[in-house]
Amino acid sequence: MELRQLKTFHVVAECLNLTKAAEILRYSQPTITLQIQALERDIGHTLLNRVGKRTFLTPTGKLLKKHTDKLFQNLEELEQDLRRLEKPNGKLIVAAPEFYCSYYLSQLLSIYLNLHPQVQMKLLCYNSKETIKLVEANQADIGIVAGKCNRPGIEEILIDQEDLVLVAHPQMVKSRSASELFQVHPFITYDLEGVIKECLDEIQCKPTSTIECGSEEAIKRAVLSQTGIALISDVMIEEEVKQGSLQILHRFPRRLLTHLIYPKDQREFSTVSSFIDVVLDVWPTFRV
Repeated sequence: MELRQLKTFHVVAECLNLTKAAEILRYSQPTITLQIQALERDIGHTLLNRVGKRTFLTPTGKLLKKHTDKLFQNLEELEQDLRRLEKPNGKLIVAAPEFYCSYYLSQLLSIYLNLHPQVQMKLLCYNSKETIKLVEANQADIGIVAGKCNRPGIEEILIDQEDLVLVAHPQMVKSRSASELFQVHPFITYDLEGVIKECLDEIQCKPTSTIECGSEEAIKRAVLSQTGIALISDVMIEEEVKQGSLQILHRFPRRLLTHLIYPKDQREFSTVSSFIDVVLDVWPTFRV
């Protein structure tokens, strides 16, 4: 069987009309008939039946069409993947927490699109847990997350390290210790596991009550409005501390690691790899 003959059969099987198939393939009808006959000889079965002016698939023809549907779908996907290897193109979906989207990725996307304007970018704002789930489910090509990923099939690249601090509004502190504040004010967080739990254990503080927020930026706004206290990256509250609108209660020696994550099998594609290259080049300049 030749691929050219299978393609001819596939188009005929889709149209069930030799005239229309000839227009699509830009062949003459006799050429199409000869190719179908050659394919039938190779297979040893009739593929098409004619009743009057109508064309029908035989049982063998239906079986072959089922396989040519898969074959040409796979070939189309192969061609798309090969095009992706040539130069960045198509859609690139990046997911990250709101803080990274606002402070870093807005600039990164601008730089990337200046280099590769043919790429269609989509930015999703989710917390780190949800970002990992999106990348794991192939609903995002790249993610930026606080902490580690530790998921099979996902590659992670360390791109930043930030100090973790316990903060509150100065009006709430009033010479109280961190443990006293935990007794009277809720702890605002998006997680009570991993590095956050380790930090709380370090200062021997256990929240009496908690408020879960969906993003780091929402946590900061809640602390600014005196809703409670929070453990957060010092980068996020740098300006507020300088202005005196937030007060650092404790600075932890443990650092919050920021990772870029992506499915391992995607690094070879130029759209993904070119964005990773821009992140690795540009991200360090944000902290200078």
